[in-house]
Amino acid sequence: MKNIIILMMLISFGSIGAVFFTPGLPEIARYFAISNSAAGMTVTWYLIGYTFAQLLYGPMVHSLGSRNTIIICGVLALLGSALSIFAGLHHSFALLLLARAIMALGAGGGLKMAFTLSSHLYTKNESARVISLLTMAFAIMPGLGVFIGGILVHDFGWISSFYLMVVYSIVIILVSFLLPEMYSKTERHKFHFGKMLTNYGRMFSSRAVISGGLLLGICSGLVYAFAALAPFIAIEMMGITPNAYGSYNLIPVIGVVGGALGSNYCGKFWQPHKSLKIGLLIISCGIILLLSGLSLWHNTPLTLFIPMIIIYFGSGFVYGNTTALALHSTEDKSNASAVVSFLNMASSCLLVLVLGTVQIQSALILPLIYIALVFLGVVWYRVLIKST
Repeated sequence: MKNIIILMMLISFGSIGAVFFTPGLPEIARYFAISNSAAGMTVTWYLIGYTFAQLLYGPMVHSLGSRNTIIICGVLALLGSALSIFAGLHHSFALLLLARAIMALGAGGGLKMAFTLSSHLYTKNESARVISLLTMAFAIMPGLGVFIGGILVHDFGWISSFYLMVVYSIVIILVSFLLPEMYSKTERHKFHFGKMLTNYGRMFSSRAVISGGLLLGICSGLVYAFAALAPFIAIEMMGITPNAYGSYNLIPVIGVVGGALGSNYCGKFWQPHKSLKIGLLIISCGIILLLSGLSLWHNTPLTLFIPMIIIYFGSGFVYGNTTALALHSTEDKSNASAVVSFLNMASSCLLVLVLGTVQIQSALILPLIYIALVFLGVVWYRVLIKST
């Protein structure tokens, strides 16, 4: 249980870093006198750093060991958080973007390390169930982070929310000493650039790894599209306060908890393929409800947040089973998890980049984007099933 709790903290490290400050996005736009889409670049730059962090930690864990790698994650995230505070105090938006990328390079390693450690500590069937529980933290913790961030933004301004990430980074550094070391000193080897390229090339040629990573990217895209668009829809179009937005963000957590527990329970008697299919179907039902609700009652916040319960519930079935199928298709789980995580975040990063060019004039933009994402999800699901 101790290991699972720490893995939950690790897997949510990057995701909470991406969204904890989002209740302050409209305030950031006013503070720096920039457009809403420009303010959204704070999410985009974070995702860019988050994406490349996944490939950084693959070879690092083989050379330095899992514990030292996690400590480096925490230190980089701590540095980025401190620089974000400094950038706000000195009115430098360019430095804020750089600081967000540095924060992501550190916090982004938590996702890769959680996947790698879970595949080493548990069997294939156990891993699917454990990752379902980790998925619960992957979305619960950001929800709690947004809730706390909303309170901080409302009472103390947007800069204060970054102190939350300072504390989280310090905690990650401390708990790293409680995890078992994956590689002893005798099992580690020196970094070799050519070997790294060969290993990654082998992973990028695996259809199971590629389709699994891209399917995870679809689910992460649901989360990050909501993080990028929902603050403007809820705060500016529906007229709620940042504090209220943070409170409303606790509603989708119900779906995350239910999806994680449901997937964990169904994993006892369903094969991962079936659970994965059920998850995509549930997500589709949630998107239909979201589209219908925003079309009929576009000024009611609950029409934005309640359908996310269903969408996140279905995502709980997709995350754990997709990851288990992709990682257990190869013996090289460390590099496989790095590539899966890279493709996962690269997909989300590309989506947020595209969203940054779109003017948010209607709340319906969110369900329409979700429809396109779930269509792609079905495509990658079919490829993954044929590859495993």
